[in-house]
Amino acid sequence: MQIFEILITDIPKFDINNFKSWLYVVSKNYCLMKLRKDSSTNKKMQLFYTDEFMESTEILHPIDEVGNDHLHEKLKDCIGRLKDIQRQCVELFYYQQKCYKEIAVELNIEEMKVKSYIQNGKRNLKICIEQKQISNEA
Repeated sequence: MQIFEILITDIPKFDINNFKSWLYVVSKNYCLMKLRKDSSTNKKMQLFYTDEFMESTEILHPIDEVGNDHLHEKLKDCIGRLKDIQRQCVELFYYQQKCYKEIAVELNIEEMKVKSYIQNGKRNLKICIEQKQISNEA
């Protein structure tokens, strides 16, 4: 129900080309944020999951991919090229698994700016990695 409440306010804000994928990402992000929030308030809670428990195992972001050393090297290099604030937000969110609120407090910025820095950082990482892959193929 909470996801549907989010949809009511978010659908008019976005130009959605592929609703199914967009809904999946919104739902996944909501659940991850909920789990992070719950686990940060309740340290006894431990989460163990595998791909079999996920609806889809397709890789939605390069950080999610495991086992590709070349990709990790490219990703590490591209993270180093991000603006400092984007890099900090991306590292805190993906590697330290902090929620927007925790990142906002730690960096002394607004939560909406954290979200923006993470989204822009992901976009910049994607572009950087794609450029590196194209240059390696050439």
